[in-house]
Amino acid sequence: MSGTIGTRVKRIRNLNEMTQVEFSSLLGISQGRLSEIEKDITKPSAETLIALRKRFKVDLNELLSDID
Repeated sequence: MSGTIGTRVKRIRNLNEMTQVEFSSLLGISQGRLSEIEKDITKPSAETLIALRKRFKVDLNELLSDID
């Protein structure tokens, strides 16, 4: 996976054909927080990363490796 963590999270959301509202709800965060993550304004919390792993079967090693 290439890009920043924000672009990677956005790619996961788009691959699942979800809106920010739908995706953020499943992660237990606000749509505004998801937007900040996708724009690389802020980083996802440990809880958000765990939710990504559990709900979307995301490999956290791949998600977090070689961040641009």
